[in-house]
Amino acid sequence: MDDRPRVHLARKACTRCRSQKRRCDRATPECGLCRRLRQACHYEERAISSPSSTPSSSLDAELFPEALSPGSIKDAIAKKLTSAPSDIFVTYTKSIHPWFPIIPQTLQDQLPEFWSEASLDCTLLALCITLLCTFPPSSPRDGTASGLQSAYLQVKSWIAVIEGLGITSLKIVQARTLVTLFEVAHGFYPAAYISMGATVRAADALKIHPYSSPASSPSTTDDSKSGEAVLLGWAIRILDRYITIQSGHYSSLTRSLAKGINDPNKIPWPTGLEKDTKSPLWQLSRMYEASTLLDNIHNVLHNPTPEQAFNVEEIGLWVETSYSLRTLLIEEVEDADQIYSGGLGLCHIGLLLAYENGTKVQITDGQSLTCQTLATSSLGTVLTTITDMVYPFVSGTQAIDFDRLPPFIAFLVYKTASLLTERIWMETDSSETLRKLRILRGFLKLVNARWLCCEYYLGLLNEDTAPRILKAIEGR
Repeated sequence: MDDRPRVHLARKACTRCRSQKRRCDRATPECGLCRRLRQACHYEERAISSPSSTPSSSLDAELFPEALSPGSIKDAIAKKLTSAPSDIFVTYTKSIHPWFPIIPQTLQDQLPEFWSEASLDCTLLALCITLLCTFPPSSPRDGTASGLQSAYLQVKSWIAVIEGLGITSLKIVQARTLVTLFEVAHGFYPAAYISMGATVRAADALKIHPYSSPASSPSTTDDSKSGEAVLLGWAIRILDRYITIQSGHYSSLTRSLAKGINDPNKIPWPTGLEKDTKSPLWQLSRMYEASTLLDNIHNVLHNPTPEQAFNVEEIGLWVETSYSLRTLLIEEVEDADQIYSGGLGLCHIGLLLAYENGTKVQITDGQSLTCQTLATSSLGTVLTTITDMVYPFVSGTQAIDFDRLPPFIAFLVYKTASLLTERIWMETDSSETLRKLRILRGFLKLVNARWLCCEYYLGLLNEDTAPRILKAIEGR
């Protein structure tokens, strides 16, 4: 037997031999020729092959440990958490629960004292909460920008690893939902669109549906779990319908599972929760109602029947229902808090879409003429209402509370500004339209300190604005 030490060979010649086109024996750590000539010998890092090297040197050993067990994954995720379990839950209660309460308050009683005692799904959920609650950098040069993006990519990687191992639970679906919400809030498209599909399928795998009874869901064995599943089902459908509006004419992924809301009493409600109009849970249910109406309006606009008269009648019905819900929401929400009502924001988006379409109806008879005239006047009223709603924050007379502000309001303001940009050519008083555009764009710049989707929307507005008008807007 040959007892001489084994020489590991590189895959390619060293850099010096290759540059001088000499024959290299590829010995490591230095080739024979360089050793004889007493020259420095260097190999490309990826070219060296040895038993200790990994198949791909680009894989992060910390991100993908050698033993991909639930325990090792949990420990790796826990290293990224700098706060105690109770502190992270307090952060969620302050910054997410007021406008998107998908995690029950009872979770606080179930949290361990240290992460070493926590489960994998609880640890992943905590990391997603931390990600969503992190404010973006104040300037592009701030180092937090790369830190926020790095944290986002790490979360996505861990979800992929956990999915690959076939691990799933209610908390993991909640974590997926928060990551999708993060992508929506910061304008990460098409990532949000792709993540939404994975989240819907993950929820479907656990039978998480808003209308599921506890007995029909193997993952919800008691009233508490049933209520938690209902809240999560609402949240997933709200996000799905909201993303669909921005993605064009395609149907929402959950539309086939949706049911009508003509009777509000049929809306599922988590067991043991009172219908307090001031509570975040009640506001989430209102958002679910408004998102359903929004989805119905979107469906009629993009999947019309051959009969125009029927389409006009149907869209009129949904607009009337949206106005009824809008009236209820205005009664439930104080004037100064309307900006924080996600349900009211979704109602306004639906009305904008319906009226915008109505102004473009081809006039063929008296009914279509009436429809166009009514839509034009109503659209102007809604545009003014939304502008007046955000004006106090832009003028500085009222401070904005980012902990209560849902990111969905950003698309509403963008859509309003987009329609005003289109109408400025038709307005007799263009100065008033310019004033409104300054207010709306100013609000997007203000909210960009929390939700980066505003920067994305401002970019879209700039692309659709003529240079002369843009100069007039910014030259105030």
